[in-house]
Amino acid sequence: MHRSIEPTEPRSPERRRLLRQAGQLAIAGGLLAAGGWAVLKRKQNLWQVRRERTLMQTSVAVTCLSDDVQAAGEAIEAAFARMATTAAELTRFDPVSPLSRLNRDGRLALVPSNLHVVLREALALSALTGGAFDVTVLPVLRYFETLRGVAGTDAREQRVAEDRDALVGYRDLVLDARGVRLLRPGMAITLDGIAKGHVVDQGIAALRAAGIEYALIDAGGDIQAISGNDPGRHWNVGIVDPRDTGRVAAVVQLRNAALSTSGNYRVFFSSDRRLFHIVNPRTGWSPQSYSSVTVVARRSVLADGMSTAAFSLELPQLSALMAARDHQWLAFSRSGEQRWRSRELPLVAGTAELV
Repeated sequence: MHRSIEPTEPRSPERRRLLRQAGQLAIAGGLLAAGGWAVLKRKQNLWQVRRERTLMQTSVAVTCLSDDVQAAGEAIEAAFARMATTAAELTRFDPVSPLSRLNRDGRLALVPSNLHVVLREALALSALTGGAFDVTVLPVLRYFETLRGVAGTDAREQRVAEDRDALVGYRDLVLDARGVRLLRPGMAITLDGIAKGHVVDQGIAALRAAGIEYALIDAGGDIQAISGNDPGRHWNVGIVDPRDTGRVAAVVQLRNAALSTSGNYRVFFSSDRRLFHIVNPRTGWSPQSYSSVTVVARRSVLADGMSTAAFSLELPQLSALMAARDHQWLAFSRSGEQRWRSRELPLVAGTAELV
């Protein structure tokens, strides 16, 4: 489901051909493939080596293009090892993880390096977005999880969520020389909206350290590609249609960059999908403007966090913030009928209104 465009191939493939080949694309928003090793002869002495495993409760695939199958396989194993170690520091689901201890005790005197990096990135993103991104939303998210399967929500559920929203506030998460502290009893952190991006960044770093020049890591909605110095090499990434997740709605070229898609169509708690896994920290409720937002950035941690934050921004704010950070983006309206994008988004299939 990954596809590398070779230098001799057209750089702007015809749209219908790309969409017919959607099964060969990296899919932002979900990846379906078998586990185990896959080795495919490309052209001349180039091999495609691929491995897929379950990590962070999702399917993660690492693909390398190399003239040395054994070296590529060893690099992939190193990438998975580094990603697994990183994910273990950032999960909230393991009761002995550093993050779980922080949520339980309200403080950590010694903050592991990966957790420190991600918390620092999260606080910077919170300040940048005026609180549209906030890792302290876990009390509200835990309440949403108790409502899983309800037909719809009413004023009572919203009042309860607003009460729990009193525990939300990134300014009361303090990261300094004394470690990390939550200043209000009952506060808790989820890194679900940013940690996977950092994990992918670590996998890419391991591949680069092993000398890999052409590779792609696909962790569901978080994808990063390295394409060496050849401007003719890139990867195509299909963006899932939020109205029909079996379809590819758009195709984006990715070259030495990261892409992340957040959506309301895979993890939701009410059957009307008005309550899902993203919380607007300023309302205590799931944002309702979009069904999908994709962000392209230099690093996966930035793309991941920004695609989460964007859900809680109105379109003019989203556009201005992305332009200021030189990020490219694609957003689908809540109904999925309208699409908007940045001017420089490398869109090779699909259409969207320029904003």
